[in-house]
Amino acid sequence: MATDEVMASVAPAGGGSGALETAAVPVSTLYCSNIDWKVKKQVLRRSLHALFSRHGKILEIVTLRRDGLRGQTWVIFEDVTAATAALNAENGFSFFGRPLKVSYAKEKSDRVAKMDGTFVPKDRREKRRKRDAESAAAAGGSPAKQSRMDDEAQVAIEDPSALAGGAGEEGAAPSGAPPPPPPPPPAPAEPAQEEALPSKILFAQDLPPECNEMMLAMLFRQHVGYKEVRIPRPGLAFVEFEDEPHATLALKALNGFKLTTTETLKLAYGKS
Repeated sequence: MATDEVMASVAPAGGGSGALETAAVPVSTLYCSNIDWKVKKQVLRRSLHALFSRHGKILEIVTLRRDGLRGQTWVIFEDVTAATAALNAENGFSFFGRPLKVSYAKEKSDRVAKMDGTFVPKDRREKRRKRDAESAAAAGGSPAKQSRMDDEAQVAIEDPSALAGGAGEEGAAPSGAPPPPPPPPPAPAEPAQEEALPSKILFAQDLPPECNEMMLAMLFRQHVGYKEVRIPRPGLAFVEFEDEPHATLALKALNGFKLTTTETLKLAYGKS
């Protein structure tokens, strides 16, 4: 989705002033402002995801740094119910030391509109398509033909054997070459670690470098009995609850939670 298209479809209700105003009709996109823009973009996106994902599935988080848009972001939910719950719960939340301002966006995002069949192309998109068609015609081909050529190029990239010009099967040794060496023996299995006894303290490991105390606090504060998060060193954290039953409920709910598209939260009981 192009940046200009995102901005047109999810502009804040009441214009671009950034003031907290609620649209007449709730939509699945939230407009957030009053954000400390000194926070790194990757940390900001992960913190927003940790804060809002407990209310429902997030399709996209849009953060822009162009002049006039700093301190603002858009959170696109899959449905209006989740967006409404997030707005009611997180408006005014202290986010990196500032009260977060949350309101409905002016209208639903293009991504959601395409999903529910209400998407209508904007005028500038029509102009862009026309310009692309004219460029393709001037180059001696149609947009459809160019698309097929792009698809074929993508297949060639994804399948390196297509670039080999009729080479043999992958991994086959050339004629007369010595046989490959035998594979190394498997490493001895490590002894199984003894599981820690249930306790009121949870231990998180292999955390991404950008994961900080505030991000974890936003995840765990939704559970009854939560007390605090401590990060003694990068990649490790201890989360304390009032008692073991509350800690167990949080462990079962959040163990395996996706912190990013490739990293999950790994929880275990810590030592009291």
